[in-house]
Amino acid sequence: MARRVVLHIGAMKSGTTYLQGALYKNKGLLAERGFLVPGTRWRHQIEAVLDVKGRSKHPQGDSVAGAWDRLVAEVDEWDGTALISVELLAPVGQGTVDRVASSFSGVTPEIVLSLRDINRQIPSMWQELVQNGSDWTWSEFLSSVKKSRPGAAERHRTKPGKRFWSEQDMVSIARRWAQAGPLHLVTVPPPGSPPLLLLERFGAAMGFDPEGLKSAPPRNTSLGTATVEVLRGLNAELNDRGLAYPAAMGLRKHTLGKHLMPKLTIDDPRIGLAAPRWTRAFTRDQDAQLRGLDATVHGDLGDLAPVDVSGIDPREVTHDQVRDAAVASYAALRSDLNKKLADPTIPDEVIDPGAGRKASARAVSALAGLVEWSVRREELVRT
Repeated sequence: MARRVVLHIGAMKSGTTYLQGALYKNKGLLAERGFLVPGTRWRHQIEAVLDVKGRSKHPQGDSVAGAWDRLVAEVDEWDGTALISVELLAPVGQGTVDRVASSFSGVTPEIVLSLRDINRQIPSMWQELVQNGSDWTWSEFLSSVKKSRPGAAERHRTKPGKRFWSEQDMVSIARRWAQAGPLHLVTVPPPGSPPLLLLERFGAAMGFDPEGLKSAPPRNTSLGTATVEVLRGLNAELNDRGLAYPAAMGLRKHTLGKHLMPKLTIDDPRIGLAAPRWTRAFTRDQDAQLRGLDATVHGDLGDLAPVDVSGIDPREVTHDQVRDAAVASYAALRSDLNKKLADPTIPDEVIDPGAGRKASARAVSALAGLVEWSVRREELVRT
């Protein structure tokens, strides 16, 4: 039976990919020191959390039935500390919190919530949600986040705002999970901090000494403004073609969004956002409420003060930049499919869309056509 269970529940975009990569990169060394990272790979923890949330399948179609029980059984067999890290836990309801808290034999789990300043979270979350199938424009998303924020005098809840605050309402998440066990808050250091500082704070909360651990390179590489706009347009096109997300999840999120698009050599400035006035007032209120919780802070709540994100307003990206990003994405995806499939039937469309708004739309449509071809081919192969 595990003597200690620690649940890192997020929040999303607070360095979670980097921290999870560090856990699995050092899985063997941590085991030697008495720490279990359950599951042979991180996807097994994701499947377990989907299962305990009541889902029957992973978005890519695999059954997750029994995954939570298998993870709990592995933890119960360990004589030491078990470390679980899945940001899908942060927004769950009280029923799931209670089920998770009562799962481990004779052990009350400790909860770790990592927090990042809200202004850096806004562009990061928009990009992440687009990679997860959203076609919300930047203007729509930014306005909705502001109007839907907790504590707003006339709170107007819209779908993008609800989605954002379900993951980023730090006080609500902390209070809900504090009922499950002792609470630890880990603050993401501000820009310019030492590279390993976040891992050191995380290790202090989880209970391990990071000395000697290999630091995994961050895998969630940010996309440029034009590339995010291409992906957003691709989502809208696929919706119109009857391929709403999670259809083609592997291609659009992982192959394009995580692997191919970050490597494109095009004029693609990063998403920027000067901290709006409301973020400062909001953060002061959240800070006061967090300090009132019975929680151990690893870092400094002052790290949550909003800072400007350097880059351009996504509304300033040009149609020609979007066109170039779409054409480059098409070429990269076609090359990737050729390597994987060696299939001579892959569409050999030559894209010369011209310039302007219509040209960027044609280029995005061509990319959607290539993705649709791949999905239909996979369906034919499967049947």
